[in-house]
Amino acid sequence: MTSQTDGSAARRRPPQWLADVAVTVFVVLSGAAPLGKGHEVVWSRDVVLLNLVVAAVLLARRRLPEPTVLALVALSVLSVPLGLFNPGLSAASAIATYSVTLRLPRRAGLITTLVVAVAMSATALLAGDTAPQHALAVLLGGAIGDAIRAQRAHLASITERAERAERTREAVARQRVAEDRLGIARDLHDVVAHQIAVINLHAGVASSALRERPDDAEASLSIIRQASRTVLAEIGDLLSTLRDPGAADSEPTGLAQLDDVVRDFATHGLDVTVRYDAPTGDLPRAIDVTALRVVQEGLTNAHKHGTGDRAHVLLETLPRTLRVTITNPVRPGASDPALGNRQGLIGMAERVESVRGTLRYGRLGAGTWELAAELPLGPAPTTVLAHKELT
Repeated sequence: MTSQTDGSAARRRPPQWLADVAVTVFVVLSGAAPLGKGHEVVWSRDVVLLNLVVAAVLLARRRLPEPTVLALVALSVLSVPLGLFNPGLSAASAIATYSVTLRLPRRAGLITTLVVAVAMSATALLAGDTAPQHALAVLLGGAIGDAIRAQRAHLASITERAERAERTREAVARQRVAEDRLGIARDLHDVVAHQIAVINLHAGVASSALRERPDDAEASLSIIRQASRTVLAEIGDLLSTLRDPGAADSEPTGLAQLDDVVRDFATHGLDVTVRYDAPTGDLPRAIDVTALRVVQEGLTNAHKHGTGDRAHVLLETLPRTLRVTITNPVRPGASDPALGNRQGLIGMAERVESVRGTLRYGRLGAGTWELAAELPLGPAPTTVLAHKELT
């Protein structure tokens, strides 16, 4: 769009050589104008030759505007003792002043204009011309140049702001796409990881018990079928949410579903003890959802990597903070659960950071693994704490 506009403007602008020809004709013909009231028209071969030299000097006004002005003022002063001073010199000085003010900063351009106007006025007085048109011509050229410079600067500023705004919109759009991708990855891990871990675990049990313990194999296959249906349903819900983001708000998700999560893990053989101290009032939705996801991920890791088939969940309200802590036993010599592909821990850390919380995990002594998240609640809660324990 911008290149096409610039190209159209360039085609509409007359070529430089045509402007130079017009300036040369104007300067030469200006030499035939009377110097002032009561003066005769000055028109001689020497004036024409001088004005042709002046026009040639003007050709450098685009590349060397300041030296061009100085050269024209010098030629005007030299023309006085030769009796060749004429209005063409003032016209050329006005054109050169226009070029200077077009390129210099405003303060420097105005000073240059005043200096040249005074110099041309003094030169005219030395030549016996008291008319003010010489200084007025220079002042007019400087004023036109300054006005066009200001207009160009304003247009350039508008264009730069528009381009910066466009770049900002593109950066924001890219950031939103990246955030959406991370959100999709986290949600996909949340809904799939636990069920896939259950399927993998019981597939191994069914495989080893198929011949000697068919009842255990049948129970494991039943759990696999249930887990498969669950994960398919959750993936379907996730896809529905991606197609219609408004659908995510229709079904509340948070610590209200904690009992269902605990019962689900219990059916897979993980004994979970939960101690829940939290405000009786509603938690912020983002905090509520994040807390549940942290519990799910922590219990999934306990089920996959822990020993003893048990875990403990503690949710407690501190001043302006909800702390979620999951602990489970691990073998003293076993590698840390965090040393796997860590996708679950990475996703959990990103989710906690998205609500300005903190996450830490590691061993407590030789045989216990702890995962703890602190989620900010804003102002300190004033409601009475409710306490319950589940086993």
